[in-house]
Amino acid sequence: MSRIKERWGKIYPKVVKKWEDKAYVLLTFLRYSKEIRQFIYTTNQLERLAKEIKRRIKVIEVFPDEGSVERLLYLLLKEMNERLNSSKLRGFKEIESGNYHALPKEFFTQ
Repeated sequence: MSRIKERWGKIYPKVVKKWEDKAYVLLTFLRYSKEIRQFIYTTNQLERLAKEIKRRIKVIEVFPDEGSVERLLYLLLKEMNERLNSSKLRGFKEIESGNYHALPKEFFTQ
């Protein structure tokens, strides 16, 4: 941590302070096995959400009030949540249980 502070402390003091205070939170994903980490630290879902929000808002030219924007976001998040809850992550159950031999070798090289 001292190397980070030395290198970046003068340029980004707030960021370095956060790392010092909350590094344990920022690095929580390292507690999981390497195979599971790919599901944790990907930003694909966030990028997809942002893209979908932009797509839906583009169709609506004018929102009558703040509540209509909130309703749109709520319905969109609800729809995406239902879709994600119904889908299964490929191989996650086997990885979680430690049953790696049930997965083809190609699964880990993608």
